[in-house]
Amino acid sequence: MKRTILALVAACALTGMAKADVVVGQGGETLFVLKSDRDLGKTADQRANDVYDRLRTILNNPNFRGSQIKVKPLGNYGMKIVANNQLIVPIGYDEAKANNTTPSLLAKDWAANLRKVMPKLNARPYLFVNKNADKKKPAVAKKPAPKTKRR
Repeated sequence: MKRTILALVAACALTGMAKADVVVGQGGETLFVLKSDRDLGKTADQRANDVYDRLRTILNNPNFRGSQIKVKPLGNYGMKIVANNQLIVPIGYDEAKANNTTPSLLAKDWAANLRKVMPKLNARPYLFVNKNADKKKPAVAKKPAPKTKRR
């Protein structure tokens, strides 16, 4: 099954900075929307891909619970959302500004949604496939045709 990435990228001029709306979702569930094209040195698409990799690791833990999701400071750079001390998503000042809020308030909002949605995803592990599954699969050798006797 292909990894479902809902990515809607819309560029517009916003005080000289491009703005993107990248929906981070899985299995029909929206986790959050990255609105800043760049934050903490990465594009929205790069940050979304990082989140998918981290979620796969976190949700592979059969003991995962939504209550393990916490908001913590990210030094002078903003806030971060973690699950059992594993990073899910960092939130910098550019992302918070694009959402018209502060990193702290944005992190609390996203964390609340993650607490509701991630346990649903944990119950459906088939949603997260091997990272290499999107790559071209090697060709499978066909069985040779049966030999016929010559006369």
